[in-house]
Amino acid sequence: MSNNSIRLWSPDTCSCVIHQAYDDTIAPADTVFTFVTEEQAEELVSARRRAGDKHINRNKQPPAKLCPAHASLGHTVNRFNVVLAENRLKNGVLAAAQEVNPDVKPSDYRWSFDADRNLEADFAGMSLSDKSKVRDKLPSTDKVKVKMLGV
Repeated sequence: MSNNSIRLWSPDTCSCVIHQAYDDTIAPADTVFTFVTEEQAEELVSARRRAGDKHINRNKQPPAKLCPAHASLGHTVNRFNVVLAENRLKNGVLAAAQEVNPDVKPSDYRWSFDADRNLEADFAGMSLSDKSKVRDKLPSTDKVKVKMLGV
């Protein structure tokens, strides 16, 4: 596999903007995204420009962005891993809620991160019993990071 393309990822859990490299010659279902620094992203894009790639954007890559919650991590693979874990945690809580109650819609889900980056989650109209069941479905490592509001 050769990472030959760059995309910007802006998770919905913070305002970070992260460069990711991927191989655009393989099927989308098999695509693996890898963190790259802003410099690595620009070098990859520049190499494609030098090779005469007519499909590559001729403009400089937009800059990566650090949100206040992750600024101390810098533009590092550690930040990428932390942001990805938070995003997966948020999505995992919704998936657990939909397992407990298939009628739960994404629009029922209210979530935010507190100052310590613990996920505070709530579901409109969900009973306390179901909220407890959602919490019980989470892996033990995630339970310490999730505060189910009202439980």
